[in-house]
Amino acid sequence: MSAKRNLLVGVGIGAILGILFAPHKGSKTRKNIAKTGTQLREGWNNLKETISNSIAKTNDYIDESIQSVSYVNSTIEDNWKD
Repeated sequence: MSAKRNLLVGVGIGAILGILFAPHKGSKTRKNIAKTGTQLREGWNNLKETISNSIAKTNDYIDESIQSVSYVNSTIEDNWKD
């Protein structure tokens, strides 16, 4: 047998077995795939939002820390000069 013929026979056998052993009707399978895709997209959007919020909070903490260090430095400099 040629390689092309083997490929076609394999595709045919796979299609027949897929139809015989499919757990659900095609319409239900398509709905499940669409539902899963929607859930993945929503989960990805939630993850991006969570990471974005975490970064914003971290930036706020960094800004507060810089302000505190600046205040301490200026206080030390003022006391050092006296």
